[in-house]
Amino acid sequence: MKTSDFFGYKRIDFEFDGREALLVFPKEENKTSKWMLKTEYFGAFPELEIAMLGRGYHLAYIKNNNRWGTDDDQTAKRDFAEFLSREYGLARRCVCIGMSCGGWEAVAFAALYPSYVSLLYLDAPLLSFFGLEDRYLVDWIEEHKKARGYSTGAERFICNELPIHRLPILADNHLPVALVYGAKDTVVKPMPNALAVKEYYEWRGAPIKTWCKPECDHHPHVAVDLEEVMDYIEATEL
Repeated sequence: MKTSDFFGYKRIDFEFDGREALLVFPKEENKTSKWMLKTEYFGAFPELEIAMLGRGYHLAYIKNNNRWGTDDDQTAKRDFAEFLSREYGLARRCVCIGMSCGGWEAVAFAALYPSYVSLLYLDAPLLSFFGLEDRYLVDWIEEHKKARGYSTGAERFICNELPIHRLPILADNHLPVALVYGAKDTVVKPMPNALAVKEYYEWRGAPIKTWCKPECDHHPHVAVDLEEVMDYIEATEL
């Protein structure tokens, strides 16, 4: 186990079931049992995570084998959550922080194991290959085919396991969503990604709050109003 500093907070790195894993602790004076799971790209655009550490949340990460939501990665997250609950007294449910492809992972985890998720924070989430910028499309589709074991494009095309197809499971379980996106996102276009979540959740009457950045492209992944987002998370998470 290795101990280091994460923006003034204690961080430990260790191996869990053969995967790289880490946990960041809030200060003792306001520590709670609540925690966030960054589903991909740990350390990228960490403003929200740092602010939530200040409110007593822990921050965790476990490395994925790929970024395409395969069941093995989601089962590892479930087992990791059980470990953190058992060893560190953390709550069973976590706030999933899903940015870009991390949104793919967050929705996949919540759909497979909804009882382990208290809320999803989705920031410019990639939920399908529709609306993906052309320069990423071919490589990412091939990456997805390899991760899923598809041998032909037809298999991938007719699959119904994309995150966009799993929104009914999230809504059925009333899993709250905090959604942030840039209206001028040219990499992961809002429709049918972020806006699909917004429209579907509103249609279903499921809990969601949306923050749109009118002039923002895909980056930066930063919430419009951190205080407002954090207040919503604390007031709404299961």
